[in-house]
Amino acid sequence: MKTDLVEIFQTIRAGIQPYATRGYTVHENSETGYDLYSEKNIELDGEKVTERFFTGVYINGNEVEVKVNTSEFSSTNQQLTSFGENTDGLKIAQLDDTKLKEVETLVEIIHTNFKEKEWI
Repeated sequence: MKTDLVEIFQTIRAGIQPYATRGYTVHENSETGYDLYSEKNIELDGEKVTERFFTGVYINGNEVEVKVNTSEFSSTNQQLTSFGENTDGLKIAQLDDTKLKEVETLVEIIHTNFKEKEWI
């Protein structure tokens, strides 16, 4: 069980960094934040979209936040209710193998939806 916020942050960041080679761009890469965006130019409801937040991990106060983009996925929100957390992400003060797997699954669900929507 990890309780050190820096160690938790680094562990989760290591798990999402490979997505940078799967069509996402790093926007922040610091000691307290790491996030990825899709920069694929698409048109959505007549509006041009040039970037879209995918996922990020941040040290925020006394916890690590893992944020994901669920704003436009009704089916994803249904899948995410099994996490028992805010569907915009997870707040973590302690990290064990189960919670790490939960984070990895959450990010993979969002990635799958990005692929299905052709946003990457």
